[in-house]
Amino acid sequence: MVTDLLLESASLMVIGMVSVFTFLLLLVLLMTAMSSLLRRYSPARIVTPGGKTEPATHGVSPAVVAAISAAVHQYRQQHK
Repeated sequence: MVTDLLLESASLMVIGMVSVFTFLLLLVLLMTAMSSLLRRYSPARIVTPGGKTEPATHGVSPAVVAAISAAVHQYRQQHK
């Protein structure tokens, strides 16, 4: 009886490991194929020589950073 349970558990373990290995192998193969397709059919990037990048305008302004720093400093002074 114990032998039957051990054989059944071993077969379930092997089936599970084979199915996970097969899934991961399929996943790697599909990702590799998709990557090669994207590299082949994606539009080429145009690089302009000497192109300057403009600073991001969506960043935090220095006035906001100063206000936050002052608020944190004041909070720490009051809650020592």
